[in-house]
Amino acid sequence: MANRSPLKKHRLFYILLLMTVLLIGLNVRLFWIQVAASRNFTDRSIDLVENSVIQREQGIVLDSGRGDFYDRNGVALTGSVKTVLTVFPVKEHFPENNLQLRQQIAQILHVSERQWQTFVESLKSPAVWTANGKPVQLTEAQIGQIEALGLPQLAVTRYKQRYDAEQLASQVIGFISQDPQRITRQFTDQIHKGELQLTSKIGGAGLEKTFEPWLQGLGPTSLSLFTDGLKRPLAGLAARTVFPDNSYYPLKVITTLDASIQRRVELVMDKLHIQEGAVVVMDAANADVIAMASRPEFHPEHVDLKQGSWSNKAVKGTAPGSIFKTVTAAAALEEGLVRPGETFDCRGELGKYGLSCWKQGGHGHITFEEGYAQSCNIVFAEIAERLDGVKLEEYAHKLGLDVRVGWSGRFMQEESFRQWDSEDKGQVYAGATPKQDGGVKAQTSIGQRDVLVTPLQAANMIVTLLSGGEVASPRIVKEIRFGNGRLMEELPAHRVEGLPASLSPGTSKTLLSWMEEVVDHGTGSGLQSAHWKVAGKSGTAQVRDKQGRDKVNQWFIGYGPAEMPRYAVAVLVQNATPDEKSISVPLFRQVMDVLAEQPAKGAND
Repeated sequence: MANRSPLKKHRLFYILLLMTVLLIGLNVRLFWIQVAASRNFTDRSIDLVENSVIQREQGIVLDSGRGDFYDRNGVALTGSVKTVLTVFPVKEHFPENNLQLRQQIAQILHVSERQWQTFVESLKSPAVWTANGKPVQLTEAQIGQIEALGLPQLAVTRYKQRYDAEQLASQVIGFISQDPQRITRQFTDQIHKGELQLTSKIGGAGLEKTFEPWLQGLGPTSLSLFTDGLKRPLAGLAARTVFPDNSYYPLKVITTLDASIQRRVELVMDKLHIQEGAVVVMDAANADVIAMASRPEFHPEHVDLKQGSWSNKAVKGTAPGSIFKTVTAAAALEEGLVRPGETFDCRGELGKYGLSCWKQGGHGHITFEEGYAQSCNIVFAEIAERLDGVKLEEYAHKLGLDVRVGWSGRFMQEESFRQWDSEDKGQVYAGATPKQDGGVKAQTSIGQRDVLVTPLQAANMIVTLLSGGEVASPRIVKEIRFGNGRLMEELPAHRVEGLPASLSPGTSKTLLSWMEEVVDHGTGSGLQSAHWKVAGKSGTAQVRDKQGRDKVNQWFIGYGPAEMPRYAVAVLVQNATPDEKSISVPLFRQVMDVLAEQPAKGAND
């Protein structure tokens, strides 16, 4: 017995020592979890403090923290802020059984008591009071009346709505959506840092997509109401707003658009019932895009990827028709293939290539210059016979066609950044097309067969002529600024690189003068009633729609005022019926009339 007592003492000592070590280990672990690593627990970056708060609060995101787009004058194109009513679903203490209070709230909101009750009973999480699916802007009187009620489950808040009900330049701006595969592929670092989740919304098209890395903010602004385990508001704890405290974010993307002009251009398209097509307005001095509208209509909150209205028609190639005769004329003049004042005989048909003139019976004896003004197919088909097919392609390049002209270059960490999402290159010839074949050259010379041009390229071709042959690279974004307005990075205007030698200033001047004749006595004579003198070139291209039906593309490209050009414009009406009266000229005129009412500004204004 006496010999076993020391053994028992040793055994108890070791057991107590082990228990002490375990308790110390547990305390160290708890300290690590609750204090040292509460904000970054495990390699999955779990924020335990945040998650503990979530267990006792109900929250709603009022602002995603994403950067916004602005026009060149500082007018917001996205992210409009509204003062709204945020409602928390605290049903145990919500006054749904207090008829008088329900009626009072409904009266404040100018709705029926039943509408208010239905909204409240449907809540499973905090929500903003809406009408027709849109947050309702509260008046000053409503704000005062709601706050006077002193109900913790009702909060007057500032809510940031990404897109307006009638979103301007919607295809240019694009949309945001969930895309887990792209997030995994393109934003791996942000996932590891906890800045993005697979469920995060990122830019799916337009500027939202191309400027995605700079639009990602530091985190959302959220409003939370603290409750107990039974979801009752905790006494003394009001709703709490949490937001990133950083004056530099979110960033501001400053576009070259003019919101006022953009709005009026879109109204013109709606007035003329343009179902499919595009309008591009450029600053004639530097090719900055001042307005760009695409149809069919599209809203970023209602995206149908198959239907395709989200696609920006202004950067998509389509058959140009006779506006391409500008390229053919440039090649003929520069190569000296047509004598000054040379006359052609247009009898309405060119049998060997199956081409016909749009004017029944033809134009008779007509000069090269008149052939451009009257858009005579026969004149240009005969000129095409003299042209080398490769030369026709070369001069298209000199005028900024068959290349992506949209702004590209080094920006921040990216070596070859492109502002424009999914911009088409266009083409002159398809890959296997024999460029020296006479029939091919004849059809190509009038903008048919394989030729594809984007409205962006077409407007830029006008700017190229106005600048004496230099091909500018159109911008849609000119700079990025910090949230406090300080400049972060500029995207300076520049030329398109890698093109052949420029068109000569003399030929550019000649073609511009011919565009004036198009309006004076040619196919654009309907523009003589415009507010100021304009010049340009018409085009009609034979195409087929997806169902194989015969359609036409109606174009007009040009500039104004003719005496001192400020704007270059391209308009396109796609897939019109062949017997439909052309509305490209009225569309061009009304867009130019909008521009004529704008005060004169410098290129950098």
